[in-house]
Amino acid sequence: MLSIATSLFATTPKTSDYSKIDWQKAEKNYLAALSSNNIGLRQSATNFLAEYRLTGAVQPLIEVLQNDKVEKLRMAAALALVQLGNKEGIDAVKDAAIFDGSDKVAKFCQQLINVTSQELSLK
Repeated sequence: MLSIATSLFATTPKTSDYSKIDWQKAEKNYLAALSSNNIGLRQSATNFLAEYRLTGAVQPLIEVLQNDKVEKLRMAAALALVQLGNKEGIDAVKDAAIFDGSDKVAKFCQQLINVTSQELSLK
């Protein structure tokens, strides 16, 4: 899992022409997808929110991390929050490392925090 998390830090958007993208509309659509019944769609939306650095997603991603019943979605939200780099989001991941009811999610969050701390100390 950690190797997946660290490799995702290095991903960059694949399109090179951002001038034609309506980022407000994109963010709105990805946020709407977080409410879908389709787990795959929700996970993809989470990934794209982070990949495209859509910072208006911090609070909705925190809600996914804190409230979603699906472990892999909580983990995807944690990764997205760390990638976005928002203090409130990172604090939520730190809290999840301690308080999440799933040992798997808690360990994943702790690994993300450890990797983030290491990366920050290298800068």
